[in-house]
Amino acid sequence: MKKKLFSVLLVAAMTASLVACDSKKKDTDKTPSTVNAEIDAAEYAGTITSNADVYKKYVTVPEWKGISVDCVLSDYVVTDKDVEDYINSMLETTATTNAVTTGTTKSGDVITLDYSGKLDGTAFSGGTATDVTYTIGSGKLIDDLDKGLAGLTVGKETDIPCKFPDDYFSSDLAGKNVIFTVTVKNIQETVVPELSDEWVVANATKLGLEDDSLTTVDQLRDYIKSYLDTQAASAKASEIFESAYSAMIEGLDVTEYPSEELEELLKTLNSNVDAEYESYSSSYSSKEEYLKSAYGFETLDAFNEYAEDYAKQYLLQKMIITIIAADNNITVEAEEINSTGEELAAYYGYNGYQEILDTYGRTMNSEIGYQVLYQKVTEYICENVTINDTSTAQ
Repeated sequence: MKKKLFSVLLVAAMTASLVACDSKKKDTDKTPSTVNAEIDAAEYAGTITSNADVYKKYVTVPEWKGISVDCVLSDYVVTDKDVEDYINSMLETTATTNAVTTGTTKSGDVITLDYSGKLDGTAFSGGTATDVTYTIGSGKLIDDLDKGLAGLTVGKETDIPCKFPDDYFSSDLAGKNVIFTVTVKNIQETVVPELSDEWVVANATKLGLEDDSLTTVDQLRDYIKSYLDTQAASAKASEIFESAYSAMIEGLDVTEYPSEELEELLKTLNSNVDAEYESYSSSYSSKEEYLKSAYGFETLDAFNEYAEDYAKQYLLQKMIITIIAADNNITVEAEEINSTGEELAAYYGYNGYQEILDTYGRTMNSEIGYQVLYQKVTEYICENVTINDTSTAQ
């Protein structure tokens, strides 16, 4: 079953289905359009320079190479402990549960019990239950009963004197002394498997590891170390880029934006929200109620204000990224767009990138092309700033 294809364009702001743009150029605006166009993958590289020429009319990128960026580099060093912790979390996902019918209960145990409460020797409504699963110490039962469940012998019937709180919601029980007759039937013991070559073979595919050829613990450790290193490098690059980008735009005053592209971004945001509201409209009396419940916007005007602010922030970053790319000969090959498209197709359940293009149009080449360009430029920026390591000296 195919997953719904989400917009690459606005995925950072909100989950949004792709809305293809088919805007007509206004006769009164002679500026070349920067709106995503229906193009072949090989044509995307040419749009980088042409778009940058337009964007330079709206923003001037300040000198940024060599700027100092603070980063706690030690936060992105993967240790042996990080690897073992990750593997232990994997082991826990394959844990099993045994019902232990001997022993004594303690706080934190998950138990199965029967209980029956009596007030002045008479059972009261809601005070009797069987085969209840309960975690001792969770506080979901009245305090006296919760505490009284610790230290009990499994299988032995025990009377626990309890007093309901004075502010208990039932006036018939509030402040009353009762007796709960309790039998703990078992303690649910979680059994985490030991790490072994056999466990690796049996669980590699189940746990979603991309390398299904893993057969030993040592191979698993190497794989997890590599995976965590990649994640750490990505997180470090994101922090460095965000800091560098913040420095670039500090004091940058942009009063105008490419009007057609800004309009298309706003149309996309609004169309996405309209589609979401249509899906859930039966649960809400109006679009305004949906926006308040789902996103916290008190009014439609508040959402529109947010949408315009977001679209401008997104467009400003796109202009800067594109200008830096053009000025430093950073481009995107058709093969890179197509390979990224194939990855999306596999993830979303399509029979190849061509099916995505057939479904959503060749504007996807523009959208994916920019995402590839964005990644390349962020890496370039990270390589050309001065990193000030603010790790605490050991």
